[in-house]
Amino acid sequence: MKRLLLCFAFAVIIGIGNVAVMDTGRLSRESFPMGFVFGTSTSAYQVEGMANKGGRGPIIWDVYVKQPGHIANNDTADVADDQYHHYKEDVDLLAKFNFDAYRFSISWSRIFPEGVGK
Repeated sequence: MKRLLLCFAFAVIIGIGNVAVMDTGRLSRESFPMGFVFGTSTSAYQVEGMANKGGRGPIIWDVYVKQPGHIANNDTADVADDQYHHYKEDVDLLAKFNFDAYRFSISWSRIFPEGVGK
C-alpha cells in the first residue's frame, strides 16, 4: 500500500497545474479540469525486483550499485518493491483507488537478456 500511495502523490503533484482548490482546501476530482487523467507509473529498475532471476539479464545499474560508496546503505534493486511477484495486487489496488491510467515499464534486459541480437 505504501508504494502505491507514494506513486499517487507524485502523479497528482505532476498534474496539478491550474487546479482550483475547493473552499474546504481539499482536492477532489471536481477540483481538476474536465478530462484530467488520474494515474500513476513505475520504473522497472525501481520497482520490479527479481534482478537475478526470471530470465532478466544484467544491466549497468546492477554493477554500479554494488560498487561501495555509490549508493547510500549499499542498497540495490535486487528486490525493490517486488512488483515482479505483486503486479496483480498492485493493479487491483489501482482499480480500488479509482485510477484512470497506469504506465509501467519492463526492464529491457528481461526482453533481451543477452543484449541486442537474440
